[in-house]
Amino acid sequence: MSWSMRILLLLGSVMTAVYVLRKVRKSKMRTEASVFWLLFSVVLVLLGLFPEIAIGVSEWVGIQSPANLVYLVVIFLLIIKLFLMDHQIAKLQDQLTHVAQHIAMEELENEKDKA
Repeated sequence: MSWSMRILLLLGSVMTAVYVLRKVRKSKMRTEASVFWLLFSVVLVLLGLFPEIAIGVSEWVGIQSPANLVYLVVIFLLIIKLFLMDHQIAKLQDQLTHVAQHIAMEELENEKDKA
């Protein structure tokens, strides 16, 4: 893995970690979400500091370039995050529908009681 790729990984991961920690400190990000991004940063730091990991895994899996493995890992982790967020959104939409129906039923009952 080239030095420029390693430096890019390290800078990107450190910047991500600092950004996430600032958001958590200012209470603008939930700690559950920050755990994923901090682990993501740790993976990138490990791949940047120890390129032998990427080289060994890419040879073991049969990927030509360690850089391709890094891109594949990043894409895979982001797809997992997207899936988890989609699942969370679906749950929140179901809860919102339930709450809206509950409020509508209470309003209907209040109107019946007034009449």
